[in-house]
Amino acid sequence: MNNFFLKTYNLIASRKLLSLFLFLALFSALAYTALQLKFEEDITKLIPADEEGKELQKVLNNVNFTDKIIVNIRQSDNGSAEDLTNMASAFVDSISGLRPNYIKDVQGQIEDADVLHTLDFVYNNLPLFLDSTDYKQLAHKIKADSISATLASNYRTLISPSGIIAKETILKDPLGLSFIGLKKLETLGIGDQFKIKNGFLLSKDEQNVLLFLTPTYGTGKTDENAVFVETLNLIKDSLNTTFKNKASLEVYGGVLVAVANAKQIKLDVQYTVGIAMAILLLIFAFFYRKVQIPLVLFVPTLFGGLLSIASLFLIRTQISAISLGIGSVLLGVTLDYSLHILTHLRNNADVKALYKDVTKPILMSSLTTAMAFLCLIFIKSQALQDLGIFAAISVLGASVFALIFIPQVYRVNSKIQEKSNIIDSFSKFSFHRNKWVIGTLIVLFIVSAFTYQSASFNNDISKLNYEPKSLIEAKQRLDRLTNFSAKSIYITGYSDTLQTALQQNDNIYKTLNALEENKTVLNFSNVGALVQSKALQQEKISAWNTFWDSTKTARLQQEMVTEGSKFGFKPTTFNTFYGVLEKPFSPINVADYNSLASINLADYISTKNGFTTVTSLVKVKEAKVTEVKDAFKTLENTIVIDRQQINETLLGNLKTDFNKLIRYSLIVVVVLLLLFYKSITLTLITSIPILLSWLLTIGLMGLIGLEFNIFNIIISTFIFGLGVDYCIFMTNGLLKEYRFGTPTLYTHKTSITLSVITTILGIGVLIFTKHPALYSIALVCIIGIFSAMFCAFTIQPLLFRVLVGSKHQLPATLRQLIHSGFSFLYYGLGGLLLSLLSVTVMKVLPIKKSSKMIVLHKTISGFMKSVLNTNPFVKKEVINTTKETFDKPAILIANHTSFLDILVIGMMHPKLIFLVNDWVYNSPIFGKAVQLAGFYPVSGGIEKGVSHLKKKVDEGYSLMAFPEGTRSKTNYIRRFHKGAFYLAEELKLDIIPILIHGNSEVLPKGSFAIKDGKITVEVLKRIPYNSEAYGTSYKEKSKLISQYFKSEFNNLRNRIETETYFKDRILNEYKYKGHKLFENVKLDLEKNKTIYFHIINFLDKKETIAHLGNHKGQLDILLALHAPNRKIYSAIKNTKDLDRLNNSYTSHSDYKLNFYNKIEDVLNTPASVLILDNFSEDEITINFSNYKSIIIINSNGILNRVGNTNAFKLITKEDNLSIFKKIED
Repeated sequence: MNNFFLKTYNLIASRKLLSLFLFLALFSALAYTALQLKFEEDITKLIPADEEGKELQKVLNNVNFTDKIIVNIRQSDNGSAEDLTNMASAFVDSISGLRPNYIKDVQGQIEDADVLHTLDFVYNNLPLFLDSTDYKQLAHKIKADSISATLASNYRTLISPSGIIAKETILKDPLGLSFIGLKKLETLGIGDQFKIKNGFLLSKDEQNVLLFLTPTYGTGKTDENAVFVETLNLIKDSLNTTFKNKASLEVYGGVLVAVANAKQIKLDVQYTVGIAMAILLLIFAFFYRKVQIPLVLFVPTLFGGLLSIASLFLIRTQISAISLGIGSVLLGVTLDYSLHILTHLRNNADVKALYKDVTKPILMSSLTTAMAFLCLIFIKSQALQDLGIFAAISVLGASVFALIFIPQVYRVNSKIQEKSNIIDSFSKFSFHRNKWVIGTLIVLFIVSAFTYQSASFNNDISKLNYEPKSLIEAKQRLDRLTNFSAKSIYITGYSDTLQTALQQNDNIYKTLNALEENKTVLNFSNVGALVQSKALQQEKISAWNTFWDSTKTARLQQEMVTEGSKFGFKPTTFNTFYGVLEKPFSPINVADYNSLASINLADYISTKNGFTTVTSLVKVKEAKVTEVKDAFKTLENTIVIDRQQINETLLGNLKTDFNKLIRYSLIVVVVLLLLFYKSITLTLITSIPILLSWLLTIGLMGLIGLEFNIFNIIISTFIFGLGVDYCIFMTNGLLKEYRFGTPTLYTHKTSITLSVITTILGIGVLIFTKHPALYSIALVCIIGIFSAMFCAFTIQPLLFRVLVGSKHQLPATLRQLIHSGFSFLYYGLGGLLLSLLSVTVMKVLPIKKSSKMIVLHKTISGFMKSVLNTNPFVKKEVINTTKETFDKPAILIANHTSFLDILVIGMMHPKLIFLVNDWVYNSPIFGKAVQLAGFYPVSGGIEKGVSHLKKKVDEGYSLMAFPEGTRSKTNYIRRFHKGAFYLAEELKLDIIPILIHGNSEVLPKGSFAIKDGKITVEVLKRIPYNSEAYGTSYKEKSKLISQYFKSEFNNLRNRIETETYFKDRILNEYKYKGHKLFENVKLDLEKNKTIYFHIINFLDKKETIAHLGNHKGQLDILLALHAPNRKIYSAIKNTKDLDRLNNSYTSHSDYKLNFYNKIEDVLNTPASVLILDNFSEDEITINFSNYKSIIIINSNGILNRVGNTNAFKLITKEDNLSIFKKIED
């Protein structure tokens, strides 16, 4: 893939004008296409589109949730009710200029004409406003004594000054039936604690006037409402000045809160992000030494955004604006790719090297992130599906375009690029080697394991609003007046026809009345008292007709004529009223109610696209919400809408969807990493820090009480994407350093550091804002981004070193590490327990000391054996052909290559006294046990310990020593020291040589991972202390027994080490050096295993070898492993392969391997053996006479040249192998 981008780079560079034209044309086409896309601002698109979700979505789209602005006019100490109504009148006059542009309707002012018109409407439709309870009241009203009292009251009203106004009403409705019906309209108001005075709605104590404004624009239209709110505040301030000390006016509503939020967000962003972006641009210009860097950085991001919008236009005709808003935040992840390319170019201006280094990680990162976002298409939410497509195309487009665009426009000044700065210094800091950083992370991980469950999701979006102090105080005063802050829920009946929806509302109204009677709800506003279905209207008309039968009507008329005559009323005075009683009423249409100016039915009834909803507003205490919802469960086509719960449901769904995204994303990330790396280990190294950074982020959020919400959970997704990028970049950087030894990891860390700085200055700086939503976004961003960075910088290199290794450490599998961890933990805990027992139980055991020592030694021996048995993948074999029982005291000697050697010897027999180093003797874990067991620290001097050791020998104990003195890093046995042989002579002890084979491969010195393998222990024949077969003095014995020991060890090796013995060890060298290289070496080792085995056994173990040909160094490593004292000089043509081998573990261990790029350098070495491996005869002229042996592998052309010389004799001829030996003169 890097070749494709390199060719594209060269093609563009050679045709700059044409490329520029095509570039501008492409951008123009994308921009034009993107502008054709239509956006819909519908938050319900976030609701998952299942059947229930579709129904709720349909209802929500139809219901009018009018967020009214409440005007509260309060009486001051020196004011009066007149001042309240005067101020209200002045306010209504002042806002007249805002209608209809900003205010659709004003409620709370009731003109006299409106009152009379409403009374007339009720009067002309009386049956529709009466229920069964009212007919009981009517039955009482038409009794003789009640009629007499009513007419007397009417008479007094008529002769009073107000009689002129009331005359018409009394003549039409002498019994006040209209007022009975008019009371039903209270269910459309705000309760019974208000009354009408001077045309306004006053509280009963005449301390407050309330007005309700219906804004033209919803709360989401903050730009339009900003002008409205500003004008409203100016009017408020002016009137408060005019009516100072008499009355004061304040306003509250969703529109004001939304505008305050938008204003605060704008202010916060201007001051924080504005300054931060300026600083960021300066940092970029300073770091890259180019003022045009900001433009270079953002062009690929812009391209990705345009490409995604244009692509969506081809897929959909319109998309959710919400998804685009969320996606625009996620575009920040695309800056990572530009930063990565720029940083590599800054450190190495070679474009070819750039594409080799960054193409794969950038494409890996972008594809992984894109596939993670595409998981959203499986969620049944159009907004989230749009988001997934938008983000995926943006990420892929930006990454590819960055690879093409940035190398063309960014040029590096070689003189400047060598300068270092604070960002470089920070990036070069080895976090994974700093104990304080590691310790802090460990503590935080432990804490997070207990606190991550405390990080909850806040579904209440209202808590994320910013409200100025004045609005908070206004809200509190409204609450004291009207239960304003009481829980509001909506009950909605719906249907495809108006009449069916009204029938549903009839049932809702009936249920609400019952709930109000038993105090389940505080109050409610339902249009059912005014507007009923025609079926219910007909029922009410029938009830009216039934009540007013001819007998009852005639009797009422007679009583009223009789009683009226007493007050001078004529028999015909109330004829209009009598006519109403006999009037043939009929149902009316909903449209007829529109004549009532005092009532806005649009607040309750809404019909769109043939779908009708009728909605009621209910005030209820929080504790009663469930009870109210249960009351409507059985009603068909009825939905209880808790707006807060709807928000919570929407947000809960969004949270669930994003949780799904994270789960799906992790699966996709893991699968893609497996496909890219072709290694479970590298996948784990990349994935584990991602998971740990999430644990750390959520744990720290839980620790400080920070909740997730609709806003910061989106940022969390952004952080997740960055975390994936960071870990991929780190893995590739670590791999490059591991493979080639070039210190390039800091370049990857630099680009990550710049990304962190960009994110912190771009989003994290919002922590200084006042807005709670912005603050939460910033805090999550800071926690998440630093968690991702420190996990990548600290945990990932540690995991890499443990699992993949380094030039000082061989790779290990996860299973091997788990087994090793278990074994070492078991060993540590067991050793600690033994130490505790040795200083407690052993002291109080009621047996003699010698018996205690036997118990202790048997326990230690059994424990050592059990430690070895904890790993079932390490086989153990003991060869004891001499039937040695170790009953007779002796001094045991063994070769020493591994920590496991101690356990191997310890399991042989319990009565052993080890000669140990100080760290063992003084160990805080098992030191007390070994001290009590009588082990001797050799640092005190062998001579000083003779008396102590003699005592132990007299008690029947044998001594154990490793005569090499220290562990060897290879299977080569070093020179024996004389201490053990001195003790044997002084204490007259036999010597028992014990050969240990396999530990140098299972657990070599410096390794902490126990590899799979086999440990073979062979007990040689006991050498009596008085035997002269190996000399007479301990000095002679140390030399001759050493020779004997090495000879026997070589014999053991020859029996055990087959032609594939070192295969896994060699493959471990190549396992992470490149998949293709690994497979080639694996195939070669299998194909040529017999040839290679023949060669290593043919060559002397101290031979000096020159190796030429087309190979990858596998034979050189095999030769070294078989005989560490061999000096090997090898020519590697491919420079990358040369770097890999020079940075290998074997090259940096106690092996004498030397790799060169030039054949001439190898030919100039003092080698005595020449190996020609897949060698082409025309590569170079070789003087064969310089070598005593020539080995030819798969090189038939050169074979004839060597065979035709008279200086060499062919001694071995096999398939693809020929060995020539020089003929001695």
